[in-house]
Amino acid sequence: MKGFWGVAALLTGMILTGCQSSSPTIDGQTHQYSVKQHCPALMEMKVGEIVEFSAPENPSTGYQWQLLQPLKNFKIEETYLQNDAEEGAVGVGGTKVFRFTALQAGHDYIELVHIRPWESSKQPDQQWQCRIRIS
Repeated sequence: MKGFWGVAALLTGMILTGCQSSSPTIDGQTHQYSVKQHCPALMEMKVGEIVEFSAPENPSTGYQWQLLQPLKNFKIEETYLQNDAEEGAVGVGGTKVFRFTALQAGHDYIELVHIRPWESSKQPDQQWQCRIRIS
């Protein structure tokens, strides 16, 4: 019977952990998303909280992640982290990271697209959106 309760406790913990994936946070203030994770229909945030989005990017292909429209209520930081590679390697990919810090109360719509800037009339290769209300 002891083994049954141990397995039940383990399964309960796994289920509860899985329920947190709708708004993944790393420190209670930073909501982390990747291109494969959807933002809630309307994310509720407080001033000072952060939304962090990361996705694979390879600038040598011409494709890059871009913000489609300016935001009113966020400070935006962009970084590119190149993957490890041998010295002199060409065409090495990496990860693009956007960090959106809520500065003031209001509504904003984050819309990121993976495009080649010179092909603006073409549909984006990938996209990610998030509607946010900051209080």
